[in-house]
Amino acid sequence: MKESYLPLSIMAKEKPKKTEYQQAYYDNEADANKAMSFVNAAAGILAIVIWILYLTRVFTIVDQFLPAVLILFPCAAVLMFAPMFFIKTSALRRPGYKYFILFSLLSVIIALNIFLPKHSLLFWPFAILIANHYYNPTIGRVIYGVSLVAMLICMYLGMFFGEFDENLFGGGVVMPDGSIGTVETLQERLDLLANLAANGNNRYVKVLVYYYFPRAAIVSLFFMVSNLLNKRTYRLLDDEIKIHDEREKAKTELSVAKDIQMNTLPEEMVSSRDVEIIGELKAAKEVGGDLYDYVEIDEHHVAILIGDVSGKGVPAAMFMMKTITSFRDFATAGKTPAEILTQINASINKGNKAGMFVTCFLAILDKRNGEVVYANGGHNPPAIGRQGHYEFLKTQPGLLLGCFPQAMVKDEKITLKPGDSLILYTDGITEARDIHGGFFGEKRLLEVLNRRPYNGAIDLHHAIKEAIADYVGEAPQSDDITLLSVKYRGERYICKEQHFDAKKENTLEMLSFLNDFAVDCAFPKDFTNQLSIVGDELFSNIIHHGYEDQGGDIEVRLLYNEEDKEFVLTIEDEAKPFNQFSVENSPFTGEEKELKIGGLGLILVKKIMDECSYDRLNGKNSLVLKKHFE
Repeated sequence: MKESYLPLSIMAKEKPKKTEYQQAYYDNEADANKAMSFVNAAAGILAIVIWILYLTRVFTIVDQFLPAVLILFPCAAVLMFAPMFFIKTSALRRPGYKYFILFSLLSVIIALNIFLPKHSLLFWPFAILIANHYYNPTIGRVIYGVSLVAMLICMYLGMFFGEFDENLFGGGVVMPDGSIGTVETLQERLDLLANLAANGNNRYVKVLVYYYFPRAAIVSLFFMVSNLLNKRTYRLLDDEIKIHDEREKAKTELSVAKDIQMNTLPEEMVSSRDVEIIGELKAAKEVGGDLYDYVEIDEHHVAILIGDVSGKGVPAAMFMMKTITSFRDFATAGKTPAEILTQINASINKGNKAGMFVTCFLAILDKRNGEVVYANGGHNPPAIGRQGHYEFLKTQPGLLLGCFPQAMVKDEKITLKPGDSLILYTDGITEARDIHGGFFGEKRLLEVLNRRPYNGAIDLHHAIKEAIADYVGEAPQSDDITLLSVKYRGERYICKEQHFDAKKENTLEMLSFLNDFAVDCAFPKDFTNQLSIVGDELFSNIIHHGYEDQGGDIEVRLLYNEEDKEFVLTIEDEAKPFNQFSVENSPFTGEEKELKIGGLGLILVKKIMDECSYDRLNGKNSLVLKKHFE
């Protein structure tokens, strides 16, 4: 991998072509610049301390250069503190910013080495270490070369202008009394060096050989070690980025696969005058093996399917899609559920070398009379609700589909009365586990179903999901969860539905749609007027708070049961998750400034309607409101 990594300076030139893979290096450079800004600030503090020491004459140099030093170090301190003013700006990400930081640091190091030569070795390795922090070999080599040249120049300049260093002068100056002294002027130092050279002690040469070369060797050793560690760290970073890139690519592919899989499922809930169907699937992983579907076979019959494929992940998802495709191919008029499942079994068994299988429950509902013909292929028996009481439907279990060439399934029959329901589910619900490994179980599911009357399928779905979440707690979801609710209404409802664009100027059209329905159904006049208040509040909240005035789809369904005098308003939108009914407020307590936005209007909505429920189903906000007339 010799010099195989891409220097940041080159990547900076290719910034328009920057990939996510390269972004990690830009982020690293920005982080390094930020860290270096604090390092420079620390160096600036050191420069100020040394300036004070010179000002108080703790350090002494050639007198004629003292004014220059007293000016130089404050300027260096300002230069070092300058990067701190940019740590919260985009300057950190500019390719040239690192050169400004390194130049500032080198300026202070050079000044210190000229005027404080006794400790010159301490600072040069530090500059090299900082340069290698950028994972850029070119910068590291440049700083190393500059450091060697600057160290040599500073060493000789320090002999003439800096604080007196007896090492540079071969042991110092022996005074007449035998003590070691110093020379304070430039001329005295030149005379001393000339006298030493005349006596065979050429300090220019010996400083180079005995003073500079050993220190240059130490700096070089430090550079090699630092550079090796830099390359090793770079390789680790490079490998980590590649692994991350591959993971992100796989994650993206799984996300696309999930979208494809979810798009095969029905997007819309069915809410007609005859039947209401709501399905929901929550996969344990990116893709899963649960499935559900419903198909209008003809004008009077609807086929409803739920299933659970063995295993998880991509293989299960592919087998799931093959099952749904087969169902849609074979669910045609004149066939019974057992015949359809038999054909599905033959289709998915062909070429099934992996030995995968799927459990399926298929029912065909006759919307005219509530007759349900069903067949079970090894799936959990559904729950049937009659007059608000739920129990499990007794079915012949049948055999799993896909395992054998022949399917062992049998047709059975029940009749639903208006208002009766079927709750179909996968074992991800009954086998949901808590942190101790206990199962949610069928008994607990029945307890939830029979806990209270529900305001339709949406309210029921929300109650089941909430009960599972409370039971599972912090435990991870171990299996796909699928729930499918079917409510038989019978041909007793007047039904209308329409889609609207979520814009303020369309509010009047939506309210007219509500008003026309209320007039056609002969609703009481006071409720007809109140219905406009309900619609205006809900539509406005969806437009302004849900879609944030960006527009979108709002689907409105209106149902009226003339026999039971029940009106059902269903509103669906694809905006962000937004539960209007979660706003709790009261117009009769607290000061007006403490009331939450939207609270008063929603209080009126809840007061006008008898039942209000919300849930997030298949990426949509679903509101169901009911009104019972005497």
